[in-house]
This record gives sequence, C-alpha cells and structure tokens, in this order.
Amino acid sequence: MDGHLSGGGAVVDGIHLPPPDLADCLRNALVTGLPGGAYVLPAALHPLLLVILEGGIAVRRDGVAYPLPPLSVCGGTRGAREATAEPGTRILTVSLLPGGVRALFGVPGRALMEEAVDPARLLDRAGRGALARFDDARRPAGCAVSGVWELLREIRRGSDSPPALCVPPTLLDLSADALAERFGVGLRQFERRFLESYGQALRSYRRQLRCSRLLASLAGSDLTEGWAALAVREGYADQAHLCRDVRRFTGYAPRELQAGIARDDPAFWPYRVDPKILARHFGPTGF
Repeated sequence: MDGHLSGGGAVVDGIHLPPPDLADCLRNALVTGLPGGAYVLPAALHPLLLVILEGGIAVRRDGVAYPLPPLSVCGGTRGAREATAEPGTRILTVSLLPGGVRALFGVPGRALMEEAVDPARLLDRAGRGALARFDDARRPAGCAVSGVWELLREIRRGSDSPPALCVPPTLLDLSADALAERFGVGLRQFERRFLESYGQALRSYRRQLRCSRLLASLAGSDLTEGWAALAVREGYADQAHLCRDVRRFTGYAPRELQAGIARDDPAFWPYRVDPKILARHFGPTGF
C-alpha cells in the first residue's frame, strides 16, 4: 500500500510498507480500527509510534485513566496494560525495530519502557518544528501514511548515534556468552548494548518472548491440544509455569483468555488480529 488518502479522507486499513531509507529502523505501519470500550493489552516487546486517526484512547495506571495524545511514542511493556477506546477509534501504529527509538528520537529503548510520551518531549528544536508542520498539515486533511514517513525522515538523528544491536530471532535462544562471541564483543558490552536496543535484559526479554509467541499462536486457534500440551510444545517446565506467565503478560488466567477469545468478546480484540497481519507488523517475535 502507498499510504495515501483514500476516498472520504480515510487512510486505507492494513499494512503500509516504509520507504527504503527508513527500513533499517522500523518494520511497517498498520492502520486498523478498534472496538469501543475497555480492553487489556498484552505486554509489548516492541516500541511503537502511535497515531490516533479518529476517536480517542485512554490508558489506566494506578486506577487513573490518562488520555493519550494524538501522537505518542510507546515503549515496550513488561506486563498487561488496561485501556479504553472511544467507539469508532482508528489508529496507525509504526512498529520500530531494535534501536529504532534511538535512531529516530535520540533515546535508548530502555528509557521508554512502560511509557507513552508525546514525541515533542524527546525532540530537539528542529524536530519539534517538523512535528508542528506535521500536525498543521493533518488537521484539515487527515493523516496520510506518507506524511508519517516524511515526519520520521525529518526527525531522524544523524549517524553519530551508537549502532543498534539487532539479534536475529533465530539466535535469541543462545546464551549471552555465545551471542557476545558472535557479535565480537565482551559479555558486559553485549548486555549493555542489548539493554539499550531492546529495553530490557536478555533474560527477561526471552521470558516475555516465549509467552508472546504463544499468544500470537492463539489467533484463529481452537486450542484442541489443551494448555498442558501447549506448555510442553512451547518449552515451559509444566502447565503451572505457563499459567503464571500468561497471567503476568496478559492479565488473564489461560482459561479466562481462552473463553474471552471463544465468545468473540470485543475486549479480547488483540488476540483476534489476523495472524498474518500480526506476523508482518511485529515479525516472528509476536506481540
């Protein structure tokens, strides 16, 4: 998709591929609608740029609802997050690659963990000017994905930013020592660079990654094999181990999650996203 405005001023739903000059720091954009009402987002491995095209979203923290600005930079999260969407809400999310937060906004991924901030707080004077021009352009005409790409080009930091550490997903099961050797650095340097790029330490990232892959596999699945068999297949010590992680990263016990998905409850919409769309937007690491 080219990301231009469609009839009626709405951006076309679905995946929008980035231009080649941005492909090293982000994966793609996804435009989609949200059901109105309350829901619980699973823990997120990936930082995102969130653009609210229509409606509004509020996230809850310590029992208080905080409305999100129309444009937010959202870091990864280590646990489930309660949120509410107004009826008719539509969003555009840009999935950032490891190191993408630093390349675009000049801060390490760990600085945004658990946060959703207005990008103006992260940008220098020139970047804030580009953001103001973007806001002015989209107010009368809506937001084209091409406008988002242009904004990201303008705010992107120079080549003086430290290089990102991007570990191929197929290697994430290796030990930290083995990964450090593959990257040709010492163990402490590897651990520091991983934390800067991914937002959390390798051990905690891998724990969340395992559950994230499991959750991504639930979309469109009737789970006929049962949770015990699923625990074995996904490398958990036992079903109780799986249950602890599912509750930690989704806010639900496995049977609650299974029942909510099965009865088509709107609050469980994240788990009914087309698996192919989910894989394209976030890659093989899941949510």
